[in-house]
Amino acid sequence: MNNLKVEIKDRIGILQNTLKQNDLDAYVITDQEDIWYFTNINYKPEQRPFLFVVYPDRRPLFIVPKLEVDHFTVPYFDYDLDNYFDVTSGNGKNWYDLVAKHLSKLVKVGIESNSQLLMTHFTDNIKWKVGFLVQNQRMIKSTYEIDKLQYVSKICSNVVNKTLSMTKTGTKVADTYQLAMKVGAEEIVKHFSLENRAINAVWPAEYSFMPHSIPDMNARVGAGPNIDIALFVLQGYAAECERTFFTETPTKENMLHFNQMMYARKLFLDKLKPGTKASDIEKVVDDYFEDEGVEKNILHRPGHGIGLNNHEWPTLSLGNDTVLKENMVVSVEPALYFKDQGGYRHSDTALITKNGYKLMTSAPTSISELVLK
Repeated sequence: MNNLKVEIKDRIGILQNTLKQNDLDAYVITDQEDIWYFTNINYKPEQRPFLFVVYPDRRPLFIVPKLEVDHFTVPYFDYDLDNYFDVTSGNGKNWYDLVAKHLSKLVKVGIESNSQLLMTHFTDNIKWKVGFLVQNQRMIKSTYEIDKLQYVSKICSNVVNKTLSMTKTGTKVADTYQLAMKVGAEEIVKHFSLENRAINAVWPAEYSFMPHSIPDMNARVGAGPNIDIALFVLQGYAAECERTFFTETPTKENMLHFNQMMYARKLFLDKLKPGTKASDIEKVVDDYFEDEGVEKNILHRPGHGIGLNNHEWPTLSLGNDTVLKENMVVSVEPALYFKDQGGYRHSDTALITKNGYKLMTSAPTSISELVLK
């Protein structure tokens, strides 16, 4: 608990210093994950706005519905609390009236870019400045966060390795799905959290070329490139680990595309270090796939940030020139997809270190280890 208390105070302190540097009188945060990041509160807002207001030089303010007041306690830091009745209320008693009461007299008020449009729509008497301060702060992980990410990465890796050891031609998708359900149940008993999520299943070749498809639970693993996908969030922190594998002898074309994926992965990892622009990662991968004549078989960026969620900043893609820094955590997943054949994608969770990277997840990568006959 003490470590968490120190961590939360440090996070708020960093944001307060950033507000001073940007001459902001206050900063409004409304996203559920962002509020969790600064407060450790698991709050599902439903329709009722829930705001966390950070000031550069005094304690933060919570603006919450009256429904939450009696059981609202945050033991990690001092704060002020104000409340409104409900999502819509009588004249002068709405949430936006309360926001205006606290913020309309300030010269410059920031609001995180992922806030809903209605926040500014109903409060045009406030001098809003949209920012990315929380997004940028969350990209750099503390030692506390790295420990949490390594914990979930280890569990995620274990499930992938167990899946590979139990899978053969004819294995049901449902059987692979149950592994994660068991781990998820065990974690809830040990560390109950609304933020726990445990997903693992094999996407057989008939589905694996559609990475966001949902395989039939009664589908069975067979020939072609199958992909085991494990996406975990435990104790509020995420990891992902994925492997392409075969249960029948791969064809020459299978081998070609698997090797192309693996070489793109090598190019990616060679670039993964502080000082590299995020856009350079996708460029080196895309340039290679174009040289190989398979650029039309790319469906997504080769990587993205991981932290409280499986998908967050930085996005490792063209159009994002963010310079990578030590202690960012990202996925490594350059991939190719072929309709009526399957997909080719390994994914790992990786920590950017002082001079390069460290893979936080671990599972076989070579074709010799991934033909599971």
